[in-house]
Parts: sequence; structure tokens; C-alpha cells
Amino acid sequence: MKKNFLPLVFLLGFLSCSQNAPEKVQFSSKDEPIYATYAAGLERSQYLIDQGYEFQYFEAHKPLGFNSQKGGQMGLVFKVDGILISDIDQYFRQPSISESFPDMVNFSFQPAQGLEINGDFFVFSSTVAIQQYELMNSSGKPMKISLIPFFQNDYRTVRDLKTFARNNAFHFFHEKYPDGWSVNQKIPYKDSLQSVLVFSDAAKDWSFFNSASGRAAQPDFAFFEDRKQKLQIYGRAYDKKERLAEPRGSARILVRDPGNPKYILTENAPVWGLRAPAIDEDGLFRIELGNFPDGFSLHNLEFSYLNLTRNIADIFSPGLLESSKRIDFHASDSVRLVRVSGIEKHWHDSVFSFSWEPVPDIESYLIYQRSYADGLYELVKEVKDASFQPENNSGERLMGYVVLPKGDFASIHSEEILNVPDHSLDRWLAEEKGPAHIENPTGMAAKFEFTLKPGESRTFSIVRGIADHKADSDSLYQAIGDILPIDFGKYRAENRSLFAKVAPPEEWDKDTQWLYKSAWNMMRQVMMPAEGKAKHNYYLFSREPTWGWGHGGQVFHESITMLAYAHLDPQSAMNSQRIFSERQYENGYINYRTGPFLDEIIEYNGQLTSSAPWYNWLNWEIYLITKDRKFLEEMYNSGRKFYDFYTQNRDSDGDGLLEWGGHAILESVRDANVAVWDEVGWPANFESVDLNCMMVMEAKSLEQMALVLGKNDEAKQWRTDHQTRIRLINDTFWDEENDFFYNVNKTDNSFTFNRPNDLKRDEIIGFLPLWAGVVDEDRARTLVEKLTNPNQFWRKHGIPSLSAKDPYYNDKGYWNGPVWLPWNYLIFRGLKDYGYHQEAAELTDRVAAVMISQLKQNHNLWEFYSPDQDWAGYHKTYIWAEIINRMLMDR
Repeated sequence: MKKNFLPLVFLLGFLSCSQNAPEKVQFSSKDEPIYATYAAGLERSQYLIDQGYEFQYFEAHKPLGFNSQKGGQMGLVFKVDGILISDIDQYFRQPSISESFPDMVNFSFQPAQGLEINGDFFVFSSTVAIQQYELMNSSGKPMKISLIPFFQNDYRTVRDLKTFARNNAFHFFHEKYPDGWSVNQKIPYKDSLQSVLVFSDAAKDWSFFNSASGRAAQPDFAFFEDRKQKLQIYGRAYDKKERLAEPRGSARILVRDPGNPKYILTENAPVWGLRAPAIDEDGLFRIELGNFPDGFSLHNLEFSYLNLTRNIADIFSPGLLESSKRIDFHASDSVRLVRVSGIEKHWHDSVFSFSWEPVPDIESYLIYQRSYADGLYELVKEVKDASFQPENNSGERLMGYVVLPKGDFASIHSEEILNVPDHSLDRWLAEEKGPAHIENPTGMAAKFEFTLKPGESRTFSIVRGIADHKADSDSLYQAIGDILPIDFGKYRAENRSLFAKVAPPEEWDKDTQWLYKSAWNMMRQVMMPAEGKAKHNYYLFSREPTWGWGHGGQVFHESITMLAYAHLDPQSAMNSQRIFSERQYENGYINYRTGPFLDEIIEYNGQLTSSAPWYNWLNWEIYLITKDRKFLEEMYNSGRKFYDFYTQNRDSDGDGLLEWGGHAILESVRDANVAVWDEVGWPANFESVDLNCMMVMEAKSLEQMALVLGKNDEAKQWRTDHQTRIRLINDTFWDEENDFFYNVNKTDNSFTFNRPNDLKRDEIIGFLPLWAGVVDEDRARTLVEKLTNPNQFWRKHGIPSLSAKDPYYNDKGYWNGPVWLPWNYLIFRGLKDYGYHQEAAELTDRVAAVMISQLKQNHNLWEFYSPDQDWAGYHKTYIWAEIINRMLMDR
């Protein structure tokens, strides 16, 4: 470490004393519907190393902090006059937010009566985040304060953890592995990183730890990237049709042969060919049966699952397994799995043993041992008593142990115990001492002490920097030094100026105003600057958490959010659309996903997969906001070619009606759990209601573009095209018996494919003719009557993707029930266009209500929502939730 670090400490001190006191503002409690995830602003972001954070200020039994999915958690604990104040529910006044923007938040709280703290958190760039706290003693007596910031990484242990510069900084290395989708797409990534935590003061004490509250030290998830998948069982767990995506560590999976107890596999078994845990952050599990030794029979395996959060379980035997396959768990509270709990480690003169709470009516306990990083647990002992001392217990080799109760009952293994001492933050806080060095640490903490006189205040700052592991560590400190001192007020003013353009009307209630602000913040946050192959700004689905499917770049159907975003930043919205046009094929094809390092081109059955054709409609709608004629000219030329690609490649029978092509399920957007796709047939077999409605809107939009551009002859042709398609839609897809629109068999245009009328499934796409304006007033009235039937589509929280009367309906499923905002927006537009303004307003209110409720509970915006319950899933911080703002604006 070079000596140029000392000026940085001075700069941090200058930062701490140079800020003006915050203005007096109205703070909002944790129960307000505020989006509370933060990432760097558009101008200071980058793709390869990009760290966002979720503000943890609302879960009562946790400390205040800033958390990330794989990048670790930064937290804060206090001691005031000798009293430890750790979790938020111990605060005299809990945290509340005054201002929240995409990259920064201002908040206040009182951990103890009279200790007033005003905080600022600012994600300055993709690699630097700054916390600043102003502490003031408003009591009538002096306060002795210990400020204890800590870092904890539940994802993987940190390496080479060191303190530097007279205890002003921690430096360490860590990993953030990409998921399988990112690896398969060959997107570049940085998975080995280094971080530094720099403090404005010198720490009086510090400690490292390897275990979290209530849990023993846990092993890193192991993997064998160099081994090809051999026989992998994968799938998900469900609770009453709800997909479980509990955090890793809250579920157990046991694979064993009940007739041969010698070996077992658990959720700690290494995955082959992928740097991932057996249960990932999204709840997907993978168990590689190749971890069993050669010769071990796989004929009679039994699979057990236990969700520790909900205390529900499942157990089944799939029979002979000869190849990789999907097996889902369907957990319920009717399945009971006996397990050992209350495990404690014991050390006597460096001799390791452990014990546990006895299980009633037990026959014995099976003790399994694992040598790291092997994936296999081998039976080493069967014991009667609730304790065990390994024979080889010197601790020189890392070993893991689980206990399995044996008796006339179904059972599952205990938590894994490692033969290393546990060092936890809680223990250090209680005993005020801890090790200066441990093996496999997961975090570290520092203690800063000072006394505040009555009326006295002081400021404390924490800065985190991140870089590639190969970078010189000095460059990491220098990156921080280059931006300090920093004027929070300058960046706050820039945010205020930007979002003043879209300030909510004062007559709106406070909840709706916060929903509106939150949606703008999230939309702005996912915008990224030009880099790589992207010549203009582009978007990701989410910045934190990052997940492969949503991190590759843009897709047409997500771009519907530009219809709101263009009101905030018209140039940025237009540039996002230019990302598509600049990489368009000569034949008009635009690939499925487009990003700075990705052109996702999915070839299927000799066809290239595109996405839902909203291209020209989006471009026309954006033009109506921006009035940018140059943009219109560019997009018209691109849009003509795109329209021709669809009409020439998606009409295999030449009848003028189109069907989804390429990988048709992906192209249709409704990419899983679609009633017709799952229970009738592949989309390319059917003339499609939704696709043809979209193409009507494409032609209508091209007509309007042509008229503005003075291309009247071309406008006439576009008019002919959409009028012809409108007649075909009404003649072909309308069912006189049920008064609804359905897909038809491409072969004979009937509603039958395998069984009579099996295509007559009341799906949300049957209402898209309202949006496309293809029906007369009578049919519109009939559709609205069906739409507003509470037994089918007019549900508590919006319009489900499938009628609630359909047996395939699942309000927490995927495209078989939940409320998807883009489709609800399309129907909203249709209702408005046909004069059903009250229904459109009521639909907006219903959708907004569940979004507000979820924001109050978890402070996030989600991929979809339940139409019937106060629930949201599966991916949070999801880009297209922002379309709610266009609904509110047009309401």
C-alpha cells in the first residue's frame, strides 16, 4: 500500500465538515410506498462492474444498512451510553425518508432519545458509494457514542481481508459470479473483485467474523466448473401453486437411498459446469447426482425438501433416473420432516465436538461427514446420544457435518456444522473483543468512539469503492480521492431539476404521489450510458438485483415504458429506440435482445426470433411526446423494413393473417404457463389474435408517420393494410357463441386443434382488439361487459392474464393469472379510446392499489402482481412496472 492514502483520509475529514446542514423537510415513515433501491446515475454508470444497493430501513429485526444481492451488506450499529442498539425496532425513532432519487436518499432517525441522525447515501458511480451521517445531541446531557459500521457478505466469504492506514480502511477481495444465462450468452463479466471501505475517522477497534446472527459459520457454495453436467436434477419448489423464491439458506434438500444410508447429497452439493449454488437467489435448485460415487445405485432415490421460512415440506421418489430432468417440489404443511435443531459447537483444548437438542422417540442419529470441496456426505457414525466428537478433529482440514434423525418417520438433515470456531458480529458486540484474523471471513466491523456535548454535532462518512481484482489497489483509493470532497447539494439539485418535469399533481393523495415518484426513479435508474456496441443509452431490466435474463439489454416489450419515460427525458427515450434501429438487419429483422455486448439472435426451426411488434407504435407514441422530426424520419425508414419482415416471415399459409414464429413462445412475450401453449399446442400452429392486433397498430402508426412526413401515397397503402387486417380479425377470431376473440387453428381457421373448441380459452389477448381499435361500438360494449365481470377479469387488483373461471388459473402463477402491467395498460388505452373513461380510471386505481401496498411492505416494484391478493412476484426492480405512470398521467 502506497503512502498516498493519507491525503484521502484528510479529504474524507473535509467531506465530513464541509457539508451544510440539511434543510428542514418532511420525512416519510417506513410505511410510505417508497422505492428504496439505489444505483449510479446515467452519466456515471458502467456495465461490467456495477453495484447497486437496497436501503434496509424497514425490516424491524435487522440493522439499518445498504444491501446488495451478491456484493454484500453495509450496516450500522450503535452503542449509546453503554447500551447496544442494533436492530431498527430498538430505535427511539425509526428511520424515515425525506427525499429519494434513483442514486441518492436522505433520511433521519434516532437510535436513542436525544441522538438525532440525518443520513445521506449516494451511489456516486457504478464503483463508488458514499454514506454520510450527521449526529447531533439534542438532549441536555453528554452522550458517549460508539458508532459501529460493518460489512457482511452472505453470498461468499471474502479473501485477504486487511486493515490499512491507521485503521481508517478495510481492503478485501470477493466474487460475484454470473448466472448460467449470462455465461451461455457469452456476455463479458467481472466475477473477481476487490473492495475498500474507507472511514472518515480512525477506528478504536475492529474485528472480523465468519458467522451471522443465529447461524454457525457456513461454507462457500462449491462448484466444479471444469466438470460437464452428468445427471442433474433441477427444478423449483411451490406452495399452493406459488413459486418459492426464498433466500438461499432458508431451504434444505436431501437426496438419499433409504435402503442404503452410506451416502447422501444435500443443498450444499456442488453444481457441475456452473459457478452457482445448488439453490440460487431465485429459488431454482440443481442437484448433480454425479456427486454420488461410481457404482452407487440411482434406482431408488428419495428427494426431500423443507422450506425453513414457511415450515412446509415435500418428499417423493421419482424412480429410475437415467438422464437429467426437471422435478418440482410441491410443499405443504401436511408433510412433516423430523430434523435436529439447536446444534452447538464445543472446543476443549482444540478438540472439536458438537451437540444438539434431543429428538423425542428417536431410534438413533446418523452422522454424515463431508470433506471440502467434495460434494458427498458419507456416513461416519450412528449414535444414540445427542452429541458427537469426530475422530479426526484437529481442524487442520475443513470438514462439514450434518445429523439425520433415524426412526419410524420421515426426516431431513440438520444445518451443516464446520470444524472451525464461530466468530459472529453479535458476539463481538456483546463481549467487545474479537479476532484480528480468522480463516474464511464473511465480514468485518469497526468501532468509532466519541462524546457529544449537549447541542454538539459531528459528521461521520463511509465510502466504498469496487474494482477488478487485477487492478492496482492504489487506483481504488485514488478513485475515491478523485471525487472528494463531494457536494451532495449539487447532485441533489440536479435530481430535483430533472424530476420537477414530472412532479405529481398536488391534488393526488400522498400514497399515489409516492408511487408516481418511485416509478420515475426506477425507470431512470435502469438507463445505462452508451458503451460497447451500444452507440446510445440503453436500459437493463434491473440494476439491483442483477439477473442474467434482465441484464443483457433491451427487448421491444420492455420498451413500452418509454411511453412514460419520454416525458422525463425525451432524448434518452428516443436514443433507446435507436439501439434497435442501428443493428437492424437489411431484411428488417431486429433481434430478440439488444445490449452493449449482446445481440441475442434465437434461431428456431430455421426462423429468427424477434419480439412482439410494438416497434412502430412505440416510435409514433414517442414522437407525439418529443415532436422530433429527425427521430420520426429515422424510425419510419427502420419501421417500414421491420413491418415487411413480419408480414413476409410470419404468414406461412399466405392468408393475410400472421402467426408467431421463430421460438414462438418467446416471441409472443407470454413465455410460460400460457393456457393455450401448455394445454393445446405450440403458438406457430395458430393464427394469433394478439399478433394481428399489434400489426394493425404498426400499420396505423406507419400511416400517421407517413402523413407527417408528407408521404401521402405510402400512407394510403398503410391504411389499406390495417383496414384489410381489421376485417380479417373480425371475420376470423370473433366467436359468436362466447362473444370473444380467440386464436384459431392455422389449418382451417377453426377454434379446434386437438379437441373440439380447445382454443376457446378466455385469455387477456382477447381484449387487445380494444387497444387496436378494430371493433365496432357493439362489440366493444360486449367486450367491456366481459372485462368488467368480477368472476372473470375485473379482479381486485387489475386484469389477470387468464380468466379466473379457467381451471388453469393461478393468481400467483405466470401468464395464467397474474396482473401484467403492459397488458393492463393496453386495455386501459382501449377503454379510453372507446369512451369508457370511468372503467379506465377504476382499472388504474385497482392496479395502483396493489403496487402501493407492496411498496409499503418491501419498497420495490415487481414484474407482476396478483389480481386477487396483496402479493407480487417474481423479479423485483422490474422496468415495465413504470408504465403505471402513463396510466396515472392519462387517467
